[in-house]
Amino acid sequence: MQLEKIADIHVKLSSARPTMISQKRLVNWVVWQYPKKVADGLCGAVHPPSATFGWLPAIIYLDKKEVQVHGHVPEPFDSPESAAKHCLANGRS
Repeated sequence: MQLEKIADIHVKLSSARPTMISQKRLVNWVVWQYPKKVADGLCGAVHPPSATFGWLPAIIYLDKKEVQVHGHVPEPFDSPESAAKHCLANGRS
């Protein structure tokens, strides 16, 4: 995945499993506005500050102020809806 080529992302994502990141570190990232409520958070999508990158599935934990970014998917998704569906269909961890 080309994520490491994007300037100003300030995060390193695992290629093997979801990565927990504080919300502060994702300050420049785009967060999908319509996440789905799950028992322990919000299942949605995020993408780095590059309009052409695509969307990554993510679980947003508001109480913990953390986001679990699924950067280990083979490719980013074209839409936040498809990224969120992937997250819901393939487990949340």
